[in-house]
Amino acid sequence: SSGINAEYGQMRQESRGYLELQSADPTQHPLIEPNYLDTEQDRWEMRECIKLTREIFGQRAFDEFRGPELRPGPGYDTDAELDEFVRKFGDSAYHPSCTCKMGTDSMSVVDPVSLEVHGVSNLQVVDASIMPSVVSGNLNGPVLMMAERAADLIRGRG
Repeated sequence: SSGINAEYGQMRQESRGYLELQSADPTQHPLIEPNYLDTEQDRWEMRECIKLTREIFGQRAFDEFRGPELRPGPGYDTDAELDEFVRKFGDSAYHPSCTCKMGTDSMSVVDPVSLEVHGVSNLQVVDASIMPSVVSGNLNGPVLMMAERAADLIRGRG
């Protein structure tokens, strides 16, 4: 049987979560609160993603491939129902980044020149977490470039 699948998501959410240490014990997991869909703008964007996907796949060109909609499916039509669906089935994928951004402002954690954690000597962070904002493409290329830069710094070629 034929089928069509679509994935959608936001690249520039307004909602902000946080990561917090629960204790000084390094074996205790941190508290992670993603705070997804905290703003009306974020909820509106996800509803619009669903509506646009339905509109696109409702075109005649998809008639021979389209079966019944499985998700969200029947019963998810109003804004409140779509919000419920997104909260129940939504997840985070592909762009985990920006949890300890590099920069010089008060929200920055990593020095953009040395890649060291502000106030901590000889501790460098080199992964997607130091990105100041989420990229719209794949993370692989930018992270490889950061790693190359960090390797140069560590070898004294900075």
